[in-house]
Amino acid sequence: MKLLNKTLLATSALLVLGQAVAADNQPVVKYKGDTSFSGFCKAVVKDDVRILRSSIQRSVGNVAASDREVIRRITAKNGLTCNGSNLIEFSEKRNAKQVKSFLMAQS
Repeated sequence: MKLLNKTLLATSALLVLGQAVAADNQPVVKYKGDTSFSGFCKAVVKDDVRILRSSIQRSVGNVAASDREVIRRITAKNGLTCNGSNLIEFSEKRNAKQVKSFLMAQS
């Protein structure tokens, strides 16, 4: 029983240390510009559709009247840019497959 407890404790410690090291390896991304739209770029960097949907919902009423219209405007060639590229191009550069798929399906 003591051996099992020690093994579980050691395994848990390794998992926690592994997560801490993995968190340190993530590149630091700084956002410059209008921070009210930073969620869109963050969604691409993290390839997280949930963050993207949340940013779209927050923009309804400010950018456009509906979700689809917000997506159409932010993905336009002269729309929102991240690192000098529109959102779809930025998704391609960052290899954000989930976000790109979502944007392409909604456009």
